[in-house]
Amino acid sequence: MEVTGSSPVRSTIKSHGIWRKLRYSGRTIQQVVLFFFVLRAFRVIPTQIKLSVDEFTKGESLTLTWTDGHVGRISLKTLRDNCPCAGCQGETVLLKTYAPMPTPEMPGKYKLVGANQVGSYALALSWADGHQTGIYTWETLRSMCECEICMPIGPEP
Repeated sequence: MEVTGSSPVRSTIKSHGIWRKLRYSGRTIQQVVLFFFVLRAFRVIPTQIKLSVDEFTKGESLTLTWTDGHVGRISLKTLRDNCPCAGCQGETVLLKTYAPMPTPEMPGKYKLVGANQVGSYALALSWADGHQTGIYTWETLRSMCECEICMPIGPEP
């Protein structure tokens, strides 16, 4: 099957790398499109995001309510310390790895001043020290959850 023309669905399927796999499996374009939209329909995404104060640590945290009913919490310290941007985590370009540059502690490092949705897949956070390049995908935010269900307190079995 040859791809001709362009459409948002075709370009999205091709960019996700599943086009080649499905192209040789004998599936029609309608089956590929159906697969793509069914896969997207069952994604767990947040329905509400609030900034709140944790009653135990008295620190600020993000409270996220997800489409599957889970209500999670992530402290701002955890979010900032695990910022996914290349400046904080480093990056690899053409098989060369660049370590992040050490940065001095700045006032406002853990103070959140803004949040913007990025497309339908992520959240970009802005911090009081001027840092704003971290884009947190919904999957990343869900994996960072610090609620009692995701991170039970007590000794390991």
